[in-house]
Amino acid sequence: MKASKMMLGLLVVLMIVGGVACGGGGKYASAKALMGKQISIINRYADAMDKANNAQDVVAALNAYATDTKDLIPDLKKFQEQFPEMNDQAEAPAELKPEMDKMQEAMGRMMTASMKAAQYMQDPAVQAAQKKLGEAMAGMK
Repeated sequence: MKASKMMLGLLVVLMIVGGVACGGGGKYASAKALMGKQISIINRYADAMDKANNAQDVVAALNAYATDTKDLIPDLKKFQEQFPEMNDQAEAPAELKPEMDKMQEAMGRMMTASMKAAQYMQDPAVQAAQKKLGEAMAGMK
């Protein structure tokens, strides 16, 4: 169940970034930068999980992802406050399509890589790292 909650949290982050990015033009150039940061964070996590061979590796990947996510949240919130209208748009403009495609690819990699953690979920250190990630994700609320 914890893995499901983590996936839900990650999807919420994707939806928020996607919603935030739905502007386009020069006015929303910061959306591209913000999406680029999120994509890099997701890819670093997926890479780390792909390389994980034991519970300690999974813990390190989860903790790094939690820290990166927590560090990104103020930027996401600032952008949401600056452009609240972005939350209601259903589709990104054409000029952001490349970023949205990269984001979807990164999310797919992340979800696949996260399944590797399932085999270590009984480890207390992995559970603690999952909790830390959940707390970081909760900061989006």
